[in-house]
Amino acid sequence: MGTKALTTALFKTYNYINGGLLGYFHGEAKAFNEKGISDRRALTSYLRRWGFATQLEKNPAMDKVALKVWINKTDPRRVHSWAYTGGSYGEPLRVPYSRTRALIRTASILYFNQLGGYTIGEPYALIRAKDKAAYMKFLRNEMIIVPYDTSSKRIEDMVTELVRRRTVLLMGYPSVIYDMAVFLRENNKFLPGLRIRNIITVSEPLEPFKRNIIRDTFQCPLTDRYSNEEVGIIAQQKFPGDEYHINRHGLFVEVVDPSTLLPVSQGEKGKVLVTDIHNDLIPMIRYDTGDMAKACCYNEDNLISIDHILGRITEVITNPEGKPVSPLTIGPFIYKPLSKENKLVPYQFAQTGTSKYELRLKADSGDIGNALSGTILSGLKDLLGSNAEVSLILVKDIECLPSGKRPVFKNEIPAGSSLDE
Repeated sequence: MGTKALTTALFKTYNYINGGLLGYFHGEAKAFNEKGISDRRALTSYLRRWGFATQLEKNPAMDKVALKVWINKTDPRRVHSWAYTGGSYGEPLRVPYSRTRALIRTASILYFNQLGGYTIGEPYALIRAKDKAAYMKFLRNEMIIVPYDTSSKRIEDMVTELVRRRTVLLMGYPSVIYDMAVFLRENNKFLPGLRIRNIITVSEPLEPFKRNIIRDTFQCPLTDRYSNEEVGIIAQQKFPGDEYHINRHGLFVEVVDPSTLLPVSQGEKGKVLVTDIHNDLIPMIRYDTGDMAKACCYNEDNLISIDHILGRITEVITNPEGKPVSPLTIGPFIYKPLSKENKLVPYQFAQTGTSKYELRLKADSGDIGNALSGTILSGLKDLLGSNAEVSLILVKDIECLPSGKRPVFKNEIPAGSSLDE
């Protein structure tokens, strides 16, 4: 029996052992999302069960501190598994899952992976912060890439293994997939051996120019996903470059005004709150993801799609006067000059003080000429204002967070600071 057939058989066995619930929940996920169903009656029942106001927006937003209070009350005998957040921003958290919620999560992931081109049993690669047991990877026909080292040699090893395993789906952090794309453009001898048919990017903001480089290099569809460990998949594109369609299977997503916590109008931006009515161990109600997004489309009172997901509020860059500057505005001043000179190097833009900024380029000395660096720096200074102090630094690698992510835009001003040291 081949690996694909074995993986398929094991999935069917796992579904049978769980009383067919995995297949049932997969069917639910498919029906709710394809028919655009939002079970408001179930939402009301969930809110009432936990003693919250039955009108969702009348409830306060829940942060990690509030969530931990409920987590500490959980009966450990009812916990089937834990979902761990990486603590990328100094707030590690583990969320309890019952057996039913764990099955729903698995079913939803399978459904959205299939939307992105996955077929059960086919070899796929997942870029994530931690490895898995060898037997689990074998049974799933899965390759795990842990991206703490993204040197050229390590990227070459990753690509070589993708070729050897005849991997058809590549999924994970876009920063690493972009590094692979840049490597392949410079070492195109590997391209004929690749079998990648679909790419799903997760966990990090995906800039348009990186999307184009990845898609043009791998010559396959690319779908971006918005998710977190606390609730799973929140939204995903249906088509490459499309807006992000909310996961309707038990999730209610709001984009709200940060001050009033009331839903914003269509086309407006706000912070993202998520309610997960499938979490039956704790009330996951109006959980503050820490992310910002634009509300794209409503169907009656239900938000059905979002866009311009800007990442965590802690990543928001401000000008010296304290006004937010969108990463979507900053990016072109960096990648357009680099692209014109065919310098497709990974970068990170960090705010280190009220008026101090660092542009970190993963490049060797001599790769970035004075004229190119001058163009980039002058453009950024024009954007941020005359009081901005912007420096360009060449680094051997972009330092990753504990989660393995490498945010493109990073606010490194210490909490509570308002003045430059």
